[in-house]
Amino acid sequence: MAVRLNHQTQPTFPETFRRVFALPNAEEMLVRRMLSEDIEAVTELEFLCFKDAWTEKHFRHELQNSRISVPMVAEIRGEIVGYIVPWFIEDEIHIANIAVSPLYRRHRIGEHLLDTILEEGEKQGSRFVYLEVRVSNVAAIQLYKKCGFVTAGIRAKYYQDGEDALLMEKYLG
Repeated sequence: MAVRLNHQTQPTFPETFRRVFALPNAEEMLVRRMLSEDIEAVTELEFLCFKDAWTEKHFRHELQNSRISVPMVAEIRGEIVGYIVPWFIEDEIHIANIAVSPLYRRHRIGEHLLDTILEEGEKQGSRFVYLEVRVSNVAAIQLYKKCGFVTAGIRAKYYQDGEDALLMEKYLG
């Protein structure tokens, strides 16, 4: 059984946070903090990826809620190809949203976004990571398992269309 720490973990990602990754196709990908000028492109990508998509208002709220939320984007040649919205609450990270453009899937972009948050979160004292994923999203479930997540339960009728979600978790050690 895990022991919970009782302290506040404030995310300390500077506005200038940047991490560069080499992709399998020899291109470079930049992971950086999401900016307000990214919201239009991020929202377009959200609507391309999800039927119950977040709106611009949701993403603006995440940028303004910097006490717990640290949205990041992945860029290739200046184009936003993915994003992740993690919440840092005490010793936990909750992945509230993550998406990769269908044109760039299977290039390890989602894995690099997750790794960035997990590594930085662990450095800052986070111990547990949680996320929900549609039971039908086999590709995402495989990615999360590859990154060390395990199924912790099911959230019945979690999505607007009534589909269940798997609750997945990872202990950062």
